[in-house]
Amino acid sequence: MLLNEKSKRIIQVLMHENDVTLPLLTLMLPYSKRTIEYELERIQQWLSDRDLPRLEMEGTSIRLLDDPRIQEQVERAELLFSEDERELLIIFYTLTTDEFLSGVHYQQLLDVSKFTVQESLNAVKASAAQFGLDFAYTRRTGYHVNGHPQTIALYLYRAVERLVELSTKERLISAVIDTWQTDRDRLIKQIESYEQLHQFRFVESHREKLAYFLLLGSRLARTEAHDEEDVILFENTDESLREHFNQVPHLWVTLDMLVKSGPKMEEEMDANVQQDLSLVMMEVIERFEALSCTFIIEREALCEKLVLHSKATLQRVYTGLEAPRELERYVMKEHQVLNVLVDKSLEPFRKRIDKVIPKHEVMYYTLHFAAHLHRQGQHLDDKMKAIVVCPSGVSVSHMLDHILKNQFPEFVFLPPISQRDVERFAPLVDIVFTTVPLPRDVQRVAHVMLVPTLPTRLEQVALKREIGKRFFHNVQEVPLQLDDVMHVIEKHATVTNERQLRRELRALLNPNQNPMRSEGEQPVLNELITHDNVQLMERASDWQEAIRLAARPLEVTGAIETRYVETMIDNVEQHGPYIVLMPDVAIPHARPEDGVRELGMSVLKLTEPVVFPTDKPVRLFFVLAAIDQTTHLKALAQLTELLGNGTDLSEVLHAESIEQMLQVITKYSEEE
Repeated sequence: MLLNEKSKRIIQVLMHENDVTLPLLTLMLPYSKRTIEYELERIQQWLSDRDLPRLEMEGTSIRLLDDPRIQEQVERAELLFSEDERELLIIFYTLTTDEFLSGVHYQQLLDVSKFTVQESLNAVKASAAQFGLDFAYTRRTGYHVNGHPQTIALYLYRAVERLVELSTKERLISAVIDTWQTDRDRLIKQIESYEQLHQFRFVESHREKLAYFLLLGSRLARTEAHDEEDVILFENTDESLREHFNQVPHLWVTLDMLVKSGPKMEEEMDANVQQDLSLVMMEVIERFEALSCTFIIEREALCEKLVLHSKATLQRVYTGLEAPRELERYVMKEHQVLNVLVDKSLEPFRKRIDKVIPKHEVMYYTLHFAAHLHRQGQHLDDKMKAIVVCPSGVSVSHMLDHILKNQFPEFVFLPPISQRDVERFAPLVDIVFTTVPLPRDVQRVAHVMLVPTLPTRLEQVALKREIGKRFFHNVQEVPLQLDDVMHVIEKHATVTNERQLRRELRALLNPNQNPMRSEGEQPVLNELITHDNVQLMERASDWQEAIRLAARPLEVTGAIETRYVETMIDNVEQHGPYIVLMPDVAIPHARPEDGVRELGMSVLKLTEPVVFPTDKPVRLFFVLAAIDQTTHLKALAQLTELLGNGTDLSEVLHAESIEQMLQVITKYSEEE
C-alpha cells in the first residue's frame, strides 16, 4: 500500500498534533469526513506493511505515537500520484525537456497504465487550450506545447501556482529536474536581493512561486522576439529587473508583470495615484452608505485601507493576473449580502479604471468593509496573548486575524506575522494560530493550533469548542444558528423547499421567539414590507410631507419615534438629496440611535412626484428603520436587485393596488 498526497498530509497533521479527533481533522483539512476515513484506512495499512505503530483510534479520537521511524519513513515514502499531480508532471516535463517525447516516456515518468497516461494527456491538452495553446503530438517532434512564448511562460506560472499548494511539490520537481535544491535556494536569494534593491518584500508564498517559476522557466526553449508588440513589451520591462535576472531574458516580460503585480509586504505609492484613489475610494464609501443605509465611522481609516489594497487590484486587473481565491468559500458563506452591496458600491472605481473588476477582487473589498463594521478594541492586560501565522499574504492574514479576534475576544492578538518570523515572536505569546504546520521548536515555546485559511461559521464554532477544551478544559457554549443547521443539511441532502424548511427549523430552534425571525438573523424583503406598511396616495404637498407620510406606518406601530422622521428630513436639508438613488426612487433613513425601536420598512407610492433639491423628482419612497449595521442588509440587497430591474420597477411604479406591488416584492424575497 502506498500513500498519496492526501494521506501524507493527514499523517503530517497527526505528527504535528499527536492526539486529534475526526471532527478536528475535517476542520483543519479541506477534505470531507468520508475522504478522511478512507485515507485513515490507507494509513493504517501503510503503517502495518512497514511494521510501524498503528494509529490508536477510539471513538472519534485518533492518536499517532511519537516514533521517529514514522517521520523518517514518511519523508522517504513513495507516493501514488494524484490526477492533479500527474497533470503537473506532464506540463513541467514537456516544457523543460528538449528530447522527443512519446506516450512511453510519460508512462515511465508516472508509473501508471497507458490508459491512465492518455487520460492525463487529455487533461493537459484541455488546460493548455484554455490559454490558447496547442498540446499535440507529431511523429517528427513528439509531444510539444505550441503557442506564443509569453503565453507559454504564463501557462507555466499558473501550473507553478498549483504546485506550491501541494505537500508533494518537492517530489514532483525531483521527478523532472535532478539536484535542483541548490538552484532553488540561489534563486530565492536572487529574488531577496532584488527586493532589497527596491526596498520592498514579497509575501512568502509569492516569493516561493517566483523561485519555482524561474527554476522551471530557465529550462524553457528560448526564442527571439520578432513581432513589433513583443519587442515593445521587451524594451519596456524594468531595466533593473533585466540586469538582475540576466540569465532568463526569455522570461523578462512575464517576470516583470509578476513582480509588479505580486503582493508585497510594504510598498510606497505614487502621490498622484494615492490622491486619485483616495477620492475614488471615498466616493465608494459614500455610495456604500447610501446603498446600505449605514453610516461609516472613521471614514478616513477605512479609505486608507481601501486605497492600499486598490493599488494591488490595479496591477492585477491591468496585467490580467488573478487575486488569490482563498476568499470565495468564506465570503459567500459569511458575507454574501454584504458582498452584493460592496460590489455595487465599487461602480465609481470601475468607471475610473474602465475595467471589469473580477469577483474575487470584490471579495477583498467586502472583507475590508466587514472588518471595519465589526472592529473591536483590545487592551493589553492579563489576557492570553495570541498571534496569527499565514503565508497567503497580508490581506488574507489580516482577515483571519479579524475572524479569530471576533471568536476569542478574551485574547490579546499581536499583529499577524509571516512564517519566517514565527520563531522570533512565538515566545511572546501563549497561542499561535497557523494555517501551515510549524516546526517542533515553536511548539515547545507556545501552544500551536492549526486552522483553515478562512474558517466558515461552522468551522469557527468547532474551533471555539476545541480551544475551550484544549486550553481551558471546558467546552465553549456557542449558540446554534439556523444557517449552521442549513449548511449541514445541504451537505447531505437536496432541499426542495428551503423557505419552508427554514421556517420550521427556526420554530424548532427558537420556540420562544417570533417564528418569523430569531435574533441576529437577517429578514428577507417581504418580511419587512407587509400589506399594512404600504400606502398608495395621489400626491403630497412637498418632499418633507412625503417623507412624513411614508414613515407613518412605522410610527403608528411604534417601530420608530417621531424624532426619527424629523432627523431624516434634517439630513436631507443638511447633506442634500443623497437618499434619492435614481429617478423616481428614494430610501429615507437615519441612524439607529436617532429613534429606531424595531427593524422595519414602509413604502409610499405617489401618483404625482414631489421634487427634492437639485430638481430630483420622486414618486416611490422606501423608508428604512435599521436597528444596527447589518440586520437589514439582506432585505436591502433584495430591494437593490429589484430597483436594478427596469421592468419590475416600472411594474411597481404603475401598480394600482398594494397587492400588485407586493407581488413584485415577493419575487425578490427568497432566502439565499
